[in-house]
Amino acid sequence: MMDEFSARLRRELAYNLVFGMVENVREVWEMVSQAGLKYPPNFATVWEIHNAEELFHGRSELWKVGWRRQVEKSFAGYFNHNALHCFVSDRALAVLFNNREWGKPGEENDQLNALKQGVEKSLAVKFFVGVGRVYSDARHLGLSFNEAWRAIRRVFCGVPGIYYFGDGSARDREPFLERERAALKYAILNDDRQKALRIVQEIKMVLAAFGEGDLNILKMMVFEMLSLVMTACMENGRSADQVFIHALEWIKQLHLAEDAGKMAEIWSEACKRVLLNTNNDHSLEIQVVARARRFMEEHFQEDLSLSEIARRQFISPYYFSRLFKQSTGMTVMEFLTSLRMEKAKELLGKTHQSVSQVAGAVGYVDPNYFSRVFKRYIGMSPTEYRRKFHT
Repeated sequence: MMDEFSARLRRELAYNLVFGMVENVREVWEMVSQAGLKYPPNFATVWEIHNAEELFHGRSELWKVGWRRQVEKSFAGYFNHNALHCFVSDRALAVLFNNREWGKPGEENDQLNALKQGVEKSLAVKFFVGVGRVYSDARHLGLSFNEAWRAIRRVFCGVPGIYYFGDGSARDREPFLERERAALKYAILNDDRQKALRIVQEIKMVLAAFGEGDLNILKMMVFEMLSLVMTACMENGRSADQVFIHALEWIKQLHLAEDAGKMAEIWSEACKRVLLNTNNDHSLEIQVVARARRFMEEHFQEDLSLSEIARRQFISPYYFSRLFKQSTGMTVMEFLTSLRMEKAKELLGKTHQSVSQVAGAVGYVDPNYFSRVFKRYIGMSPTEYRRKFHT
């Protein structure tokens, strides 16, 4: 049975991969190894409960929490620890697989069919299962996740079953406006407002020409893209207050919109307000740097990465690194290393802890690597420093 720590680690990894919160390949492999997986997942599925309103009607929040735990326990038992899962709403889970162990997505995949039947029998409920495409880079699992959602939405009024992205409409052949989304995010993160607004207008024209398709699907896509714009703005230093000040009103307008043209207008106006709302108050940037410094001062003994520190400040590593260097004259990792070296000097000079113990106390797993860093920064080895300065 998986212990609670491992289960929590797997849920966090699943969530980070689904919502694109893992920055680099090395980080993916480190998290996969810590989670006990042989391979990173490379395709996503969404499992949504059939007749959820009926199941949850009149139930207390305590009952719902207990039921979610039962669902997680059932899924973990059938996976044999070779897949990841996390709740993405009160009625749906994202489940991430690797096709080396679970087979390629497709009608001939008996493993997914057997898994669905087993889970449904153990929980006495039926699921709609959407399956996205395989992506070799685990950092792109968010695309597979969105494809899985769309596969369900296309047939949501049908019979609970397994539905594969690409089975139906021609629009499924590529993720909706994938290139435009990526280009828009890149423009926002690089402060290229003119280019961002131009892409917004291009997307507006595509939305307005949506035609007679399912408007609920279009509403979901517009909401996803607005979320992307707001998240990118916050990653680039905009305050949450500035970004979300009109968010509830946009959601309300989207809900009430009755045609694609109206949704295209909402999209355009919302993006213009966010992108043109310039932040000239540098106090927020000062607060971010001060908060990050305090965090490192309190947690330098932990195994910290740039991505982890930036994530705690709710901004992108790229923007955080640039902001920190402008404010302090040091890179993030230079500042963290200087904290560790000062503490190491104190421990070497005032205690009898071994070099290995000192290394562990200041955040280094490998004592040899610690000794090399110490000598590079201090000009002598830890042993030489202790011999010279120990009191």
